[in-house]
Amino acid sequence: MKDGVKDTGLAVLAFARHKTLALLEDIPQNELLHQPVPGGNHALWILGHLAGTDDQILTGLVPRASNLPESWPMQFGQGSTPIARASAYPGLTAIKDRLAAMRAELERWFASLSDDTLRSPLPDDWKPFAPTYGALMSSIAWHEGLHAGQLTVIRRSLGIAPKFG
Repeated sequence: MKDGVKDTGLAVLAFARHKTLALLEDIPQNELLHQPVPGGNHALWILGHLAGTDDQILTGLVPRASNLPESWPMQFGQGSTPIARASAYPGLTAIKDRLAAMRAELERWFASLSDDTLRSPLPDDWKPFAPTYGALMSSIAWHEGLHAGQLTVIRRSLGIAPKFG
């Protein structure tokens, strides 16, 4: 019998990522640095940030060394400032490749966890994000949804029609 927490969590992660990528697909490449408000997040930053978040979770909980370049936290980490200059970032293909690789690794890790581990409390420094390993999948999806909402604002500020609904 399949584990409900694991299956649901993995489905929520996949759903969130699918919707995020769908919101991105018709933003013109020359608009990926568009900031709808001064200092606001742009699409390229959002993608790098989501990849960095997945990597940060893995480095913090597996643990393992980061699989991202050393510059990534300064470019995309929490508290970093999005810059509307392409030369400040890796190219779109490189960012999307890291985004896919980090999510695939994160999903494999969650899939490898036992039912007991999924029900186990997270270490104290992770408890602000979720009470258990299993619940963390929903928190990650919520975080992605927050940034997907920013993509909808970017789209609307560029005159792109809503993607859903």
